Amino acid sequence: MTNGRIILIYPQQGFSGNYVKHMPLSLLYAAAEVVKAGYEVVLLDTRVQIDWRNRLRQLMAEERPLCVGVSVMSGRPITNAIAIGRFVKEVNRGVPVVWGGPHATFYPESILSDEWSCDYVLSGYASKSFHRLCESLRQGTGLDMVPGLSWREGDAVRRNPAEDKKFENIPYQDIPYHLIDDYSVYGQVDQDRRIFSMYSALGCPYQCSFCSSPAQYASIEGKKWVPLAAKEVVDHVQYVAEKYQANYIYFIDDDSFPKLDHVRAIIEEIAARKIPVKLGFRGARISEIKRMTDEFLSMLVDSGTDIMHIGAESGSDRVLKLIRKNCTAMDIVEVNRKLARHPEITAAYNFLMGVPTETLDELKLTRDLMLRLVEDHPNCIIFPPNKFRPLPGTELYEVAAKEWGYRMPQTLQEWANIEVEGKANKDWYDPGMEKFFNLMLICSYFIDNKVLKVTRGRTLFFKFARLLNRLYRPVALFRLRRGLTFALVEYSAYRFLTRLLSRGEKAA
Repeated sequence: MTNGRIILIYPQQGFSGNYVKHMPLSLLYAAAEVVKAGYEVVLLDTRVQIDWRNRLRQLMAEERPLCVGVSVMSGRPITNAIAIGRFVKEVNRGVPVVWGGPHATFYPESILSDEWSCDYVLSGYASKSFHRLCESLRQGTGLDMVPGLSWREGDAVRRNPAEDKKFENIPYQDIPYHLIDDYSVYGQVDQDRRIFSMYSALGCPYQCSFCSSPAQYASIEGKKWVPLAAKEVVDHVQYVAEKYQANYIYFIDDDSFPKLDHVRAIIEEIAARKIPVKLGFRGARISEIKRMTDEFLSMLVDSGTDIMHIGAESGSDRVLKLIRKNCTAMDIVEVNRKLARHPEITAAYNFLMGVPTETLDELKLTRDLMLRLVEDHPNCIIFPPNKFRPLPGTELYEVAAKEWGYRMPQTLQEWANIEVEGKANKDWYDPGMEKFFNLMLICSYFIDNKVLKVTRGRTLFFKFARLLNRLYRPVALFRLRRGLTFALVEYSAYRFLTRLLSRGEKAA
């Protein structure tokens, strides 16, 4: 006998979900404590279970679930999460729907405004609080003792404070990897890899003024960045390599490199054990790469490291100072040239556009930097630049609210529209900037040949993408270099495609 069935669902992720599908680690973390407590947990990933409605109906018919949980990020995933919640209520109005994840952590009130898609919201680290909520639902006891829980009580929203005084570090032995039946469905961009995401460090020591991390970790006592012991990390790597045939480890730390010796110790331990895996790092900062020697980078190459995600953000020194990146545009250029000496590592750069007070001339400096990085380092990648969105608790949110009267989205539907391809806020930038945003966005997909670098064209989708890259790249480079924003029919076609995908998500 179990304590009851819990269904945990991962929603569709919008346009990016077409080429990147990593395992739903957030669901595994959320399930850790309830699995240990004897609950039956079933995972349903709508990215790979296209006919999710029939599967969910079947699961709910077999046994009335204690609850259905959904892990949600802001933006397009909300659209599918709403559909999931409403479908649960359609099948059985009495089954509680619980939302967790990044959006739930910061904006529980907006979620509870829709009574037909959610009953409870868990903010912050949720493995223990989700267990407490499930115990309360099973026993019919009160909700006041569930940390980080928000719920409706009459016309009001009740909210318990979270108890996140320490980082959540779940031992790998407690991560219920067995809940995923088939790992072959996960991967990215047409590559034959068994990718496992994991942490080597918790938190972030920096104070970027646009980033939610300082607000997220404000309640954490002590140091805001805590590296895990190299032995602990490599034990985890060895476990997933031997038990689940993982051949690629993607470290999803906010930042892996504040202390270079931390990464060195992990790589040396992996090499000592001769574990056959390649590595990727999500978090790297320009100021950190400046401290890396060629010997250190060669060590990364020898370990099988093939990508580092790097926050470049802007080509304007003033904007870089405003957002607290602790570097200059020339620092970024010099770091890129250093990385070009180690082409086995793909330098993948993130950019930000539309920061309050940024001018069109400063945005063009970012354009110039993007083009220079590609010219200096043929194996670098330029990710589609993100449009700035003020996040509560950040310095720039206060600036946007005080100086321009910014009003953050109030409804779930408004939050669902927060996407890189969506419209940006016009309050704090020059009228011509949005056209330049659109130009930078569409051209960023092509100027670096990323499709040719990371895909093999094994499916019709990627064969078409590779052909499109070859045909359009010269046009993209010409347009971007000259800032030609007129008659940007390419962007209209791109918007049509993303809207078509969005309608498909709603109908799925």
